[in-house]
Amino acid sequence: MDIKDIIRSWWSARNPTIEESALAKKRLLICQRCPHMVKSTLFNFVCEECGCPIGKKIFSKKPKPCPLDKWN
Repeated sequence: MDIKDIIRSWWSARNPTIEESALAKKRLLICQRCPHMVKSTLFNFVCEECGCPIGKKIFSKKPKPCPLDKWN
């Protein structure tokens, strides 16, 4: 777990640039078709594989942040 990436992702999700928003939307479309995206009472949806909240993970700047390597 990279705490710096988590903090940056949450910050970007709060006030994204146009580029960040476009990338996040693209990633979310991929996640919505993934069986590892599951409903969560705390974060709406999480990645079952890594446990991250999808709504924040999609803003990650880390190279290849998806544990299943679906975000090429």
